[in-house]
Amino acid sequence: MLQVNCRSIYKKALEFWNLVDTYNPDIIIGTESWLREEIGNTEIFTEDFTTFRRDRDARVGGVFICVKNNIACSELWVDDEFEMITVEVKGSDPKCTWEIVGIYRAPNGDIRVIEMLAARTGFLGNSMKRDIIGGDLNLPQVDWKGITSVTKAFIERLVWDNGYTQVVGKPTRGDLLLDVYLVRPESALISCSTVQEISDHCGVLLDVEWAEKCFVTQEKGLVHAYHKPNV
Repeated sequence: MLQVNCRSIYKKALEFWNLVDTYNPDIIIGTESWLREEIGNTEIFTEDFTTFRRDRDARVGGVFICVKNNIACSELWVDDEFEMITVEVKGSDPKCTWEIVGIYRAPNGDIRVIEMLAARTGFLGNSMKRDIIGGDLNLPQVDWKGITSVTKAFIERLVWDNGYTQVVGKPTRGDLLLDVYLVRPESALISCSTVQEISDHCGVLLDVEWAEKCFVTQEKGLVHAYHKPNV
């Protein structure tokens, strides 16, 4: 998976697709797309990918997710208030699915987006749920290991209560860590690294174990009903 902060993909389409050709990702999350409804997918995106978008009404912002055409996928939800979109992606085993969330939060954006994200991606009783949240949260003050900041309660609910691990370990713009990947479960992680940029943000490359068996078969327990036999 490749995450790219575009700051107008319309103006940087050539640089964007050169980056995609270099790293050959199965899935792309793009932030700050700066796209509007009147700009069609065919003007920017290739037929090799299925593209899902959540544009902002204003000139800036916006997020999109691209999935290679040979991978089964479908849109799960698009948030009406915040710039978030979620796509379900299936592995070779139809039971092995991931939910991919793309998100962009502006530097002075509403912190309630974190609360909404926690609510949208909670376990809901399914501890085997597999998710990746990728995007630019613009939270440079957050220590993702210690979680000490004014946004502590929001981040704790999202990360600790829902079982995510933030896996980007290097700054993505200057000395600031803005672009993140939250992965669940952490055991699926293979590697995460920053790569060349097309804006003032580094791209972030994520490799996860996609095709491993997702559901652990539970052995049937034997409960002896001693009160039933006629002995």
